[in-house]
Amino acid sequence: AEEQFSSRNFEMAETLYDAAILSSKVHKFVNEEALANELAGHFYLETGRRNRSVHYFSQAFEKYNEWGAVAKANTLAAYLD
Repeated sequence: AEEQFSSRNFEMAETLYDAAILSSKVHKFVNEEALANELAGHFYLETGRRNRSVHYFSQAFEKYNEWGAVAKANTLAAYLD
């Protein structure tokens, strides 16, 4: 997803971010799910879709807290306002 984002292939990046989130969720890798959501949030923010980014940052915030990375979760609070 990140490679596609860097290459400006935004449609494929969206697909791959969602695939990474789903795969990590299915396999119960909470830390990876948090990271994938955070990166997707930055992707949507950088591509001018702030409203959509808030959803992903919110999911990342929840998953980082679930994983026990409270300080990391708190760094995302600014993106949720």
